[in-house]
Amino acid sequence: MKLPAFIRLTIRNVRVNMDPGTMMFMLGLPALYLAVLGVMYEGIITSVPSSGGPVSYMTFLAPGVIGMEALTAGNIGGGMLWADRRWGMLEQILVGPFRRIDYLMGIMLLAVIFAIGGSTIMALIAFDTSAHLFITPLNILLLVVTLAIGTIFFSSLFLILAIRLKSMNAYNTVTIVLFFFLDFASSSFYPITSKTPFILQVFVNLNPLSYIVYSARDILSYNLPNAALQPMLVI
Repeated sequence: MKLPAFIRLTIRNVRVNMDPGTMMFMLGLPALYLAVLGVMYEGIITSVPSSGGPVSYMTFLAPGVIGMEALTAGNIGGGMLWADRRWGMLEQILVGPFRRIDYLMGIMLLAVIFAIGGSTIMALIAFDTSAHLFITPLNILLLVVTLAIGTIFFSSLFLILAIRLKSMNAYNTVTIVLFFFLDFASSSFYPITSKTPFILQVFVNLNPLSYIVYSARDILSYNLPNAALQPMLVI
């Protein structure tokens, strides 16, 4: 039985991106956030207030890092498009039995697979810390849907940048700045309260990553699956 074209491209994309550099970007950086920020800050921040009562900082941080996998995986798509264009692979693929929609779907599916796989590994790492996460079949399903929606959004964003920016240096500069801005101007690492500077509150509320993290945190930290639906709709 012949696999659909976009599935064959997805398999090719997974194989191409199993290099140590990509794996370090996908897993090493988020794991570093969990290990360094979680362990270091938990001794300073004893608890984080929430609507369901205070939680430990590690319990607060873990869903933030898990939600960030959508951004991290989405970033891979744009980079892969650039690499394929640079080395002539895109032309070779499109003269074969593949359409542009197959190519784009292959990248999107790759990003979703990496996001779900990376978030699973981050959750396993979090379980080895003091994080207390609510894992139920419904919560897992909602988290997968949230990550899939968020990953498709960020994949689309980085693919648009890869198409619009004509220079590899320009693409790398823009994506690096955007990546770290979205990371740190979100609710991934710290709660947003009335004491948060107003300009930062504005950035956080405009940041799509914040809503992925809100949804992941409602699911995993607070066990409020119904509350997770609203941020999901914003995405």
